[in-house]
Amino acid sequence: MEISYFAVLMKKVTALLKVLLIGIVCMDILWLFFPEMFDRKYAIVLAIPSITICYFLYTELKNLLYLAALACFMIADYFFFVEGSLANGLTSSVIAMGIYGAIVLNQSHYISTRRILIFTIPFLIVYMLPFVFFVDQISDIIFKEVIFYSFTIGYFSFMSTLAYFSRKNKITFKLFLSGVATALMGIMFGIYLFVESKPLYAVIANMLFVYSHYKMWQYIIIKDSLEARQEV
Repeated sequence: MEISYFAVLMKKVTALLKVLLIGIVCMDILWLFFPEMFDRKYAIVLAIPSITICYFLYTELKNLLYLAALACFMIADYFFFVEGSLANGLTSSVIAMGIYGAIVLNQSHYISTRRILIFTIPFLIVYMLPFVFFVDQISDIIFKEVIFYSFTIGYFSFMSTLAYFSRKNKITFKLFLSGVATALMGIMFGIYLFVESKPLYAVIANMLFVYSHYKMWQYIIIKDSLEARQEV
């Protein structure tokens, strides 16, 4: 009975969140074609609050680290799109992505140290590749923030991938999708900021941003709920 209730509730809240996030993405796509009619900052800053609201609607069990990460992402959006401060927005995003990485590390105790060591070198090589192409375009004022931001994105994506390949199941696959989407989002964001500021790149980056957070939301809810039932 409890499992059935859990499934029904999950389905309803997930449907609500899907509608909200699809609406947000559609607003951003409309901005691409009608920039004079839509302000895309509203399409971006509403994503994390929507995810947060649905997280509270879903369960009484709260993951404080996850909530801290969501709060930092909201602060980052405020700096990016209200204050117009790229450096402060990146700093807040670094903290948020760092917390995401810590969540995965904390919940993925089954990843062997040997596997982490084996894949660290390939990760560092992939991590450094983007800087080869646009390091000269990064302003000295925000260079440090960009380096840390890229590292936290890479670390989260790296740990998400390791978690999935260390224990393949539907739960870790959601985490894996979140990590991959986050890495792709970081690449598109970097291209938009430092290579070519085409609106299309910004819209694609935001779509990946929304998708990655949606998958992380699913992962946190399912993972924490299953662990809570096992403890009982």
